[in-house]
Amino acid sequence: MKRAWLTMNSSDKWGALHGLVPLLFLCVVIPYWSHVENGWGNLGLRMQSLWERMLDTIGDDQFNLYVYGLNGWTFVLYWSIGLAFLLAETCARPKWLLRYKVQPKFFVMLPFSIVSHYILEYQGTLPPIRELPTFQRFLVVFFILISTQEVVGYYTHRLFHHRLIYKWTHKLHHQWTAPIALSAYYNRPLDHLIVNLMPATIGLPLTNAHFFTSWLWLTWATLRTLSDHSGYHVLSFPSPRRRDFHHLKFTECYGVWGPLDYLHGTETLFRASKSSSKTN
Repeated sequence: MKRAWLTMNSSDKWGALHGLVPLLFLCVVIPYWSHVENGWGNLGLRMQSLWERMLDTIGDDQFNLYVYGLNGWTFVLYWSIGLAFLLAETCARPKWLLRYKVQPKFFVMLPFSIVSHYILEYQGTLPPIRELPTFQRFLVVFFILISTQEVVGYYTHRLFHHRLIYKWTHKLHHQWTAPIALSAYYNRPLDHLIVNLMPATIGLPLTNAHFFTSWLWLTWATLRTLSDHSGYHVLSFPSPRRRDFHHLKFTECYGVWGPLDYLHGTETLFRASKSSSKTN
């Protein structure tokens, strides 16, 4: 077993340990939960103070924050990180990044955000912008967002691979058989709306997520999709090999995380390829 571990590359080791992280976290945290709560309470007070100071500076108009703030931040994040990956790819710099090599539609996002905001405002369910969510609520909402992203993302992605609509929708995205970070949002408008935006955002109104939670979630989701398409195993995300294999074979690895691919048998070739690569 020790020999097998030593022969694994860093990506495979990370994947093997990834599933143990939550268990190890619980084993460490549970015996000291009261201290964690006290520490988080003090941290929460400081964060609340910083949050209010930031809102005093930029304003607390919810329409501006939800529509222009979130979209502007996502736009800058997508292009800055995407261009950084592109620069690394074309210039082969920095050299250390090459060790991790394993292989947008603003006019859609803005109307989508405006409509979503007015729906929430009409329902009267928007949380108070100046009061941050509790740590427990933040964790629960984040877990639900990850789950809804996997479920909605898998089935919409697989739907757009159906032979009757693939040519008119998702085929454009698959012109990149070896994707780069900026190709993550290289889609037709309908494809971008249904396959990219909906899985990442549908959980926000369902959980009545706070703006702060929405901001962190969309930041995390944007970095994740950039990492998945970058060909580099960095940013502490799972290896992009699954996404690379999907762009290579088209009929495997539809999901974001993988459990539904396992359930539906749409990762058998990917698993076989990983096994064969280890033995060669």
